[in-house]
Amino acid sequence: MTLWRVLFCALLYPLVFTLLAVRLAFTEPFVEFLYRHVELPPDPMPYELRLEIAKLGLRSVLFDEGMREFKSSGLFNPREIKHMEDVKNLLSFFFTVLYISLPLWLFTLLSLKSRKLIGKSLFFGSVMLELFALLVVVLSFVNYEWLFVSFHNLFFDPYSWRFFDQDMLLRVYPMDFWYKATIYTAVGLLGFNLLLQALGFYLWQAKSLFNKRQINRNSVGS
Repeated sequence: MTLWRVLFCALLYPLVFTLLAVRLAFTEPFVEFLYRHVELPPDPMPYELRLEIAKLGLRSVLFDEGMREFKSSGLFNPREIKHMEDVKNLLSFFFTVLYISLPLWLFTLLSLKSRKLIGKSLFFGSVMLELFALLVVVLSFVNYEWLFVSFHNLFFDPYSWRFFDQDMLLRVYPMDFWYKATIYTAVGLLGFNLLLQALGFYLWQAKSLFNKRQINRNSVGS
């Protein structure tokens, strides 16, 4: 039974922390951060207005009130509105999974009680997440357009999310926005994951490391 709980925690770890990173990415401070680093294509709209519209799009996929504001703004055509509704539904599903799986993962992890077993769960879960995040980073550097298209075709109707350059969604969310959002999120996730990986390794091997230090001290003393 204990082995299954360790395996469950390790397997749930990548899902929980990937979704948590995505949730943190869908915040206004992150959008503001991205806008300071994104190469925006030339547009008659001033920077501040584009940023405010980008924040409006963010609110639309997170809150019902935001979606109503998005629809009533008059800035978006029906296809853009339909796509953002699809995004909102997808995020609602993902975040519901997060809100259920995070406390479940934490409860199961703490129920192990053994420092060594908790360390094993953290370490092996972090290794799987590390491989996934590195894969995303590598694919982004090699061919981000393929990754972007593949993701959208997987979760949306292939003809529902393609827009013209003059459409507002592309004017406020150019490809460089999504590219850097992916890179920064993946790199941030890797950094946080390394901390948990180190913690997991320490908890797992703490007794062995302590014993080795004791043996070394005894050897020196003799």
